[in-house]
Amino acid sequence: MDDLLRFLGVMSALSASAQTMTQQLRRRLRWFEAKPCDQELDGQLLTLAEGKLHANVHLVCGVNGFLLAALGNIHPLSYLGLTPIWAMANSPWISYTLDYICAGVLVAYGGPWFHEVLGILREYKKSLRGKP
Repeated sequence: MDDLLRFLGVMSALSASAQTMTQQLRRRLRWFEAKPCDQELDGQLLTLAEGKLHANVHLVCGVNGFLLAALGNIHPLSYLGLTPIWAMANSPWISYTLDYICAGVLVAYGGPWFHEVLGILREYKKSLRGKP
């Protein structure tokens, strides 16, 4: 149970950090803005533009998660006691890079779930301290 809580705590913190970095990038870079379409054919072009925007946001969030995992030397599957198949590679940099990519994917697509877990963990710690 401790391994699971450690994994959830680390991934929640990593997800919150990557999400904050992504939000800051969205405010500063113009290609993250939703652009209105000149022609609209039954909402298809608008839907396509929104889909591309969401894909770009997920990609940048994954890259941010990768960078934070690399800087923090975070190996998410090892927190669960799992040994991935790439851990048996001859060179450690291949294994580390794939671990960091795994962390980036988990952050990009599991971000909202990890954010909810982080909120639950905060409330749990507050209840242990006895604060309302």
